[in-house]
Amino acid sequence: MASVTLIEDEDFDGQPAWRMTGPDGSTAFIAARGATLLSWQPAGGKELIAGYRDAAELQAQDGKRSLVMVPWCGRIAGGQYSFGSKHLTSEQDEDLLEHGGKAGRVDFSRKKAGDALVLAGTLAPSSGYPWQLDISVVFSLESGASGLEHLSVSITVVNASQEDVPVSIGWHPYLTMPGMEGVSNLSLTVPARGKILSDPNLIPLPGDAAMAGINAPARVDYVGQQRIDRTYTELVPSEDGVVVSRLVDPASGREILLTQEPTEAPALHVYTGDFLERDSRKAIAFEPTSALSDAFNRADSANAIKLAPGHEKGLTLTLSYRG
Repeated sequence: MASVTLIEDEDFDGQPAWRMTGPDGSTAFIAARGATLLSWQPAGGKELIAGYRDAAELQAQDGKRSLVMVPWCGRIAGGQYSFGSKHLTSEQDEDLLEHGGKAGRVDFSRKKAGDALVLAGTLAPSSGYPWQLDISVVFSLESGASGLEHLSVSITVVNASQEDVPVSIGWHPYLTMPGMEGVSNLSLTVPARGKILSDPNLIPLPGDAAMAGINAPARVDYVGQQRIDRTYTELVPSEDGVVVSRLVDPASGREILLTQEPTEAPALHVYTGDFLERDSRKAIAFEPTSALSDAFNRADSANAIKLAPGHEKGLTLTLSYRG
């Protein structure tokens, strides 16, 4: 058995991709388009990611499966925002009506050899986002203590423009529990003291009106037929200083954990996939983000989204599985 992670070029329905195989037999499959995670199977071949099935789905990005969300997370209210002296609208660029930014259309390339898959891409200036960003996405596989297996994802954005730019970062994986056909029998826990109140378009209410306190942790013991599409905030770190959210199959004890740094990703959106065009309610999205939806229009997010020339912003996330 190999003692290092093997990374091989592979074809995904005519699109370039890479297959990672860890020393324990775990695998991850990543497409060049959008640095999109298509599959993660811990040792034993159990699929944990509800990804795209073919190139047409990858190009269409229905459901934003495993989307690297750059340069904004969630939605922009009315498809318009202002930054500095610029006012940008969806009349100039229809992408401003899209959920999760523009990075899903960037074709990434591999930059380094080694145990980790290091991908790099450039978001070129456009009419709706007239600045250049250099984006790096790093995937790594690890085995840990207590039978846990890990997939880590690190996203780094560098401002390659000559002026301040607005940037928020997120990731949008759909998680599926092995052996289950849907989400109804799952339970979930998010260590949060707050949630975001939004309008019907999932745009947070203005200012402090968006903030609501809840009893920590947020727990759903049985998803059942509940439709969940909610952002949690005021995340509570563990003794290790990280925030760990859990998706659990109570019957088998299997669990998927998402770990995020609260300083990098102070919010987590949870979505039960009710309106996916394909396989609705078959998986649950855990979406860690560096800022709220519509942060480009929020005064309380102005400092958090501003990135100076040559500076970088990062987000490191880890998925873990205990079978």
